[in-house]
Amino acid sequence: MRICFLMEPPRSKDSVTYEVLNGLKERGSEVEVVTERSGLIDLEHFKFDYDLYLFKSHSPLAESLAAAAHYRGAKVLNEYPSTMKVRDKILTCTMLLQAGIPTPRTFVTDSIESLRSVVRDMPIIVKPYRGRRGQGIEICMDEARFDDLIKRRAAESEADDDGGGEDGTALGERLIFAQEYEDHEPFDYKAYAVGDFVHTIRRVFPAKTKEEKLGTPVEDDPELNDLIRRCGRLFGLQLYGVDLIKTAKGYSVIEVNCFPGYKGVPQGGSRIADFILENA
Repeated sequence: MRICFLMEPPRSKDSVTYEVLNGLKERGSEVEVVTERSGLIDLEHFKFDYDLYLFKSHSPLAESLAAAAHYRGAKVLNEYPSTMKVRDKILTCTMLLQAGIPTPRTFVTDSIESLRSVVRDMPIIVKPYRGRRGQGIEICMDEARFDDLIKRRAAESEADDDGGGEDGTALGERLIFAQEYEDHEPFDYKAYAVGDFVHTIRRVFPAKTKEEKLGTPVEDDPELNDLIRRCGRLFGLQLYGVDLIKTAKGYSVIEVNCFPGYKGVPQGGSRIADFILENA
C-alpha cells in the first residue's frame, strides 16, 4: 500500500499524526509526505500513482495536489470537495442551517459598520473568513466594544496599505464573518470522529496549555454523538472534528474541521491508521 500525505511533517513525536505515520509503516505501508518543503516539484513528472492520498494540510500546494488527484479519480481521504466545503465558513454555516443543525445566527458583510444594528440587538463574535485555531476572534458583548474593534481595524488598515484591490485587499479577505454570541456553559466541546467512532472532550477556549488542549472526556451521550455524525454525513467527511457549545436550548455547532489533531483520543494514532487501511 502506497500512501501520500499532503501535509507538513509532524513537529513532535508526541503528535497523533506521527503515530499514524509510524503505525502505517509498521503495517507494511509505504508512506511519503509531500509539502512545500519537499523542494522542487516537477509537475510534468509528478506521478499520481499512490493507492491513497491523505489530505490534511491547509497549504496552497496541498489543496492543488489534492484537487489534481481528485479529478484523476484517485482515492483521497478526506475527499477534496468535502474538505474544501468546511474550509469555507460561509458555505459551512449555510449547509448547517439548511440541514436544520443548530448553529448561531450568522452574518456576512464587507463593511464592519453594517454590523452595528446587529450588535445593538445581540453580542457577536467577529471571525476571519478563513481563519482557524481560534486566531483573530473578536468578541463584542456591547456597542462600546464594537467601537473599539472598529478603531483597531481602522488603525490596522492605515498601517497596511499594500496589496490588491482598491483598498489593497482582495475581496475574499475583506469579507467579515460574524455570529451571535450565544450564552453557554463556561467551556466548549470538541468532538473528534474517525468514521463512526466519536470521542468528545470539554475544555476551556482558547486552549493554550497541553493540559487544556487534552480537556476532560465527556461521558457517552447518544444525542451528542448523533449530532456529530450528522455533521460528518452532511459534508461527506470521515476524519473530522466538530466544535460545539452547550446553551440552554442544547448543543450548537460552531465549526466543522477536517482531519483535526485528535489530541487525547484513546489509541488515536492506531485507530486512525487502521481506519485508513480499511478504507484504502
